[in-house]
Amino acid sequence: MSARRNIEYLNKSENNSMDVDVQNCFKWAFKTGCEILSIRAGREKGKDLLERLIYYIRGEESPGGFFERLAERLTEYRTNKGILANVSLLPDTMSEEMSGDRFRYAKAAILAGFLNALSAQEEK
Repeated sequence: MSARRNIEYLNKSENNSMDVDVQNCFKWAFKTGCEILSIRAGREKGKDLLERLIYYIRGEESPGGFFERLAERLTEYRTNKGILANVSLLPDTMSEEMSGDRFRYAKAAILAGFLNALSAQEEK
């Protein structure tokens, strides 16, 4: 099942407020992933940076740990003088606590957005 279909399935299975959260997470991650892919930082390319970000966050099972790792890596990409990525954090995810299924849906949407950005870049 494609990442887009996974998100559509998740959206259908929850209430409307959850739909907006999942869709926003996916859209933000896709846009952020595309921004990271456009980076050329010395010998590193955006693809390497995005893959490293995915590997760094994907195994984290707790909401706090996941968002902390995501914030750490994006802060590094934004502030490192060799990278200077034009990225920011998704405010909705950082302003409220997430747990259970809500966190799993947000995590799945973020990872799917990053993966779809990688796939879109490879198709070019």
